[in-house]
Amino acid sequence: MMAWLRTCALGAAGGGLAHWAGFPSDWLLGAMLLVALSAALGVEVHLPKALLSPIQAALGVAVGLRLELDFPGPVSLLFSVTGLLLCLATQIPLTQYLLRRIGWSQQEAMLAASPGALSVMAALATRLENPIRVILSQTVRVIALVATVSAAMLLEWVPAVDTPVVRELSLPVSVLLILMAYGAGYLGDRLRLPASYILSGVLTACGYAAWQGGASVPATGIIPISMILLGGLVGSRLKPLPAREMGYLLLIGILISLSSSVVSLIWAGAVAWWLEIPVFQVWLAYAPGAVEAMIYLALVTGLEPSWVIFHHVLRILVLSASAGWLMRQAGSGESTEDEKGKA
Repeated sequence: MMAWLRTCALGAAGGGLAHWAGFPSDWLLGAMLLVALSAALGVEVHLPKALLSPIQAALGVAVGLRLELDFPGPVSLLFSVTGLLLCLATQIPLTQYLLRRIGWSQQEAMLAASPGALSVMAALATRLENPIRVILSQTVRVIALVATVSAAMLLEWVPAVDTPVVRELSLPVSVLLILMAYGAGYLGDRLRLPASYILSGVLTACGYAAWQGGASVPATGIIPISMILLGGLVGSRLKPLPAREMGYLLLIGILISLSSSVVSLIWAGAVAWWLEIPVFQVWLAYAPGAVEAMIYLALVTGLEPSWVIFHHVLRILVLSASAGWLMRQAGSGESTEDEKGKA
């Protein structure tokens, strides 16, 4: 319990400091960095993984309350989805190749190369003899990505869109919507639906917004608290390691994030040019980051988060459906290599 309270306090301090300094994505970035730094220095930090579900429900509600299904036509949407699949088909082999070149096993390289679905890949990594490399490299990938986007926003390299002024819901109504979304998401999770808590939040809030006849936002504090907890969850994945090994894994995480981000930027640029929409909006949808972080970045930049959700959920479906098969293929591939080596 003390570790939970310590993590929440560190996350709140980091998020509050970043908010005071005027950083974009302040609550998420500040909490993530301070908790991660504390973990790397050996401070005991931990939050229960079960918190991720209500966080996702809250984010889904925030999106659903201001949802605008301003999607392109079927042909243009098909073009965008094709771009996403081609992006994945480029990102994963490239990152796997780089990791194999520096001596990682096929299974480690496959899981660490996944551009998203962090929770799924971390769970699969527990089957490995030494899962720490995959988990830490994936964690660093998310932190590096959020920090890079925040820096780009701070330097005004990314054109921010003004968020429309809408009415704010009361705290009881906001909490009720999140609880309803959580309940529906739990049922969806039992049915093995991907991103069920986010989708249930979107649908629940979208129904409420339609009933009210206008867009709105959750009560003040709901999203900052959610982002503090999310930052704490991600940051606490880092574990104290010898300085040399920690530096090595940090470099690997940055390498993965950089290579995947550049590939996604290239494909996003092509799709954005064709569809005549902001490159940053497409890049957030293609970016190799956690769906929760990308949704929050879409919200704080005033872009359309439903576009981001659609593509990330589709990617989660593809990665989750193929991860088990790829693990088996990688395992059989390594067995063959071992047999050749013995021969």
